[in-house]
Amino acid sequence: MSTSINAFIEAARHGNWGPLLGAAAEVPGKHWAEDARCSGQDTDLFTPLSDGPREDPDEVRHFQGTALNRPLNFCASCPLAVAARCLVESLRLDDEYGIRAGLLASERSDLRNSWKLRIDAEAVSAVLRGVPVALSEAEREEVISRFAADPTMNATHVAWGLGIPRKYLWQLAREHNQSSAPAPSTAISSGADAA
Repeated sequence: MSTSINAFIEAARHGNWGPLLGAAAEVPGKHWAEDARCSGQDTDLFTPLSDGPREDPDEVRHFQGTALNRPLNFCASCPLAVAARCLVESLRLDDEYGIRAGLLASERSDLRNSWKLRIDAEAVSAVLRGVPVALSEAEREEVISRFAADPTMNATHVAWGLGIPRKYLWQLAREHNQSSAPAPSTAISSGADAA
């Protein structure tokens, strides 16, 4: 039994991004889309007008009917690694519209939200070493949190990895420490308590 893109999608929906990312990594480089079955096709075919991130997928499928057969068949015939890369790229770019890896935009909404919250430990580690990597908001917060917790880290490397000046990194670390510090007690002691 061969693995399908649906198995990778289901694993990602449960927080396990490894299989999807692993398959996507099998198609490296910037020309990966040349191996997609949809390559050279009219892109309008893959952008149903009634589909969007806030639509009900069942209603879109009902409304579009057999018009979805052709683009979905292209996706179904795509090599598994290319379909995985297609989905990962759409999530990485926060692509709200169009069919990607056989999923309507409305079907990718939950994955897009989960993607934004996931933390790739390798990406975070790379940035902490000074390697510039595109990060999600959650990953960026993780980098700042780790830097703020460990003042022995090389600020120049971390700033370089984040693509920001060192001075701004120190400001973000201070703000992080202030926002995560416990609030001071505002209780007023009475004279009897002081005695």
